[in-house]
Amino acid sequence: MKRCLMFAAALILVVSLVSCGSSSKDKKKAKNDTYEVAMIVDGDELAEGSVDQDTWMSVKNLADENDLTSQYYTTKEPSKDNYLASIQKAVDKGAKFIVLPGSNFETTAYAAQSTYPDVDFLLIDGVPHDENGTYATASNMVSMVFAEEEAGYLAGYAAVKEGYTKLGFLGGQESPAVKRYGYGFVQGAAAAAAEKEKKVTMRYQYTGSNEASDGAKDTAVSWYRDGTQVIFGSGGTINSSVIKAAEKVDKDKKKVIGSDVDQSKLSDTVLTSAEKNLEKAVGDLMRDYAGDKFVGGMAFNYAAKNNGVALEMDNGRFETFSQKEYDAIFAKLKSGEIELKKDTGAGSAAELAGDWVTVK
Repeated sequence: MKRCLMFAAALILVVSLVSCGSSSKDKKKAKNDTYEVAMIVDGDELAEGSVDQDTWMSVKNLADENDLTSQYYTTKEPSKDNYLASIQKAVDKGAKFIVLPGSNFETTAYAAQSTYPDVDFLLIDGVPHDENGTYATASNMVSMVFAEEEAGYLAGYAAVKEGYTKLGFLGGQESPAVKRYGYGFVQGAAAAAAEKEKKVTMRYQYTGSNEASDGAKDTAVSWYRDGTQVIFGSGGTINSSVIKAAEKVDKDKKKVIGSDVDQSKLSDTVLTSAEKNLEKAVGDLMRDYAGDKFVGGMAFNYAAKNNGVALEMDNGRFETFSQKEYDAIFAKLKSGEIELKKDTGAGSAAELAGDWVTVK
């Protein structure tokens, strides 16, 4: 049962990244400054509206509800060595379950699972592997990945059904997750364009960084001014740059599609968000762990078939795309009627555009 409680706490953490600090209120401070669950942050701050912040809030609430102590540790200069140093600090503070949120932790997870055999780990958005591409998930490691291509597909499909014909995809690092979002976005737009028999153009680019930047903002501003109506931003905090661009050019007409979590609160320019159901994923693992069914040594895939991904509809700002249309297309993904190309399924996004979409 002790282990169950540990996992529940850890899973709590899995829902976000934040700068070094405790998840519990002052009255919940750990005795002797020890913390049962830890989360390592990929960076030195928690960005507003990011998947890290959303995850952290869920973790924080779950920790308090279960009377579990938790702590997060920032990494000012992200690197494998610095991540491992943060893990050591967490272990020194009593961590028994450590959450590593993001694909940037894959090689770190590979090393940590053997270095700390008595500590349980949860890796989100990746599978442990070394620098040579050797994959292995130890008995003290659980990893979860999401079908970003399905969430991206829903976003592209909805945007075209809404009436937009000039789209953009601005990704950060050309990582598997970001590529899956982008490839799915193109395929969704292509499917809707074919149904409507309407020509669609799409700008498609990776910036090389998942950080918000003036460069990303300038690119988005250029696209919007050149006629792009809606841009799907994916990768870290890059969407904050896209939002600033939309607000600068025309806050009433230019739209943004968020990624990972519901970003509707960040700006009225956010049309919808392609989401990962982290709460469900974490909840599933927590229930298994609480039932003394340790899931170490396994990777779990969350997709439409198990409600692991979705498109934000409740807080979406659609005028014509309806819930009925969404339910119909989601059902096709869930049943497997629609099969999509993933990050390794095509040499480029242009190969997925079909006859009705032109990718620039």
